[in-house]
Amino acid sequence: MKNIIEIKNLTKKFGNFTAVDHINLKVQEGEIFGFLGPNGAGKTTTISMLTTLIRPTSGTAIISGHDLTTRGVNIRAIIGVVPQLFSLFPELTAKENLAYIGKLYGMNPSQIKERSEYLLKIIDLYDHRDRIADIFSGGMKQRLSLAAGIMSNPKILFMDEPTTGLDPQSRIAMRNLTKDLNKHGITIIYTTHDMEEAEKICDRISIMDAGKIIAEGTSEELKHMISKFHKIEIEIDSPSKEIISELKELPYITSVEISGPLIIVTVKEKDDVFHKLSEFLHKKHQKLLEIRFKEPTLEEVFIQLTKEELRD
Repeated sequence: MKNIIEIKNLTKKFGNFTAVDHINLKVQEGEIFGFLGPNGAGKTTTISMLTTLIRPTSGTAIISGHDLTTRGVNIRAIIGVVPQLFSLFPELTAKENLAYIGKLYGMNPSQIKERSEYLLKIIDLYDHRDRIADIFSGGMKQRLSLAAGIMSNPKILFMDEPTTGLDPQSRIAMRNLTKDLNKHGITIIYTTHDMEEAEKICDRISIMDAGKIIAEGTSEELKHMISKFHKIEIEIDSPSKEIISELKELPYITSVEISGPLIIVTVKEKDDVFHKLSEFLHKKHQKLLEIRFKEPTLEEVFIQLTKEELRD
């Protein structure tokens, strides 16, 4: 795939504070690319620069062939934005909000009517098209924001924590809508705090902290970054202290811990380890109930890379 976004040493300072610190990144055309990071990591500032809302202090980005620092007008013509907070007009109806956005993009009345009706059906708000947005639920407002963001049929859609504060059903609906848009060719830049959401929806993920990109890859690649060893969960009948001690002495095991009914062992190599452990337990007359690999979660990756301090 070709790159639709290439970020080059992008930096943003506010006085003496560096919000985004010389980041470099490439986003491939047609993918869902996730920005994951704690509060204050620089995610929203990065998105604000890429969508031309604020100017970089230094560095630039090439977005679909257009230089961020000199071709902002061209970039705005090919992108859509779904902000974290509802930013449309609460006193207008759903249909009127989309019509206003269409006019901003120079669409004629016929195009506005056709596009807005199509989108209102897609986001399941067609039956509510004549209701003012102020009385919509949080999920309905976010779906309307999504429709507004793609009113111009953009090549790239920026979604800044679009599911924050939504109930589980609305989050699932937004996630499914996002996947459907991507299937129709829209490249999506998706920022989120939700590790499960990032893992389910994003093709690749960049983890930001303190204005820097500290890791990048697929969720599986990120998991393997923090784990040079492999963990295995073993369940046996009534594990004794002697068995635990003997497991610790095995040359291919680096650590042993107890978690409820499970014995969790860490091994250097995965090859043939199930057979070795099964054979060992059989010789010790231990009935093996279950054995399985325990893969690290994306949340564990996130915590290990960004540490556990609370962020304001």
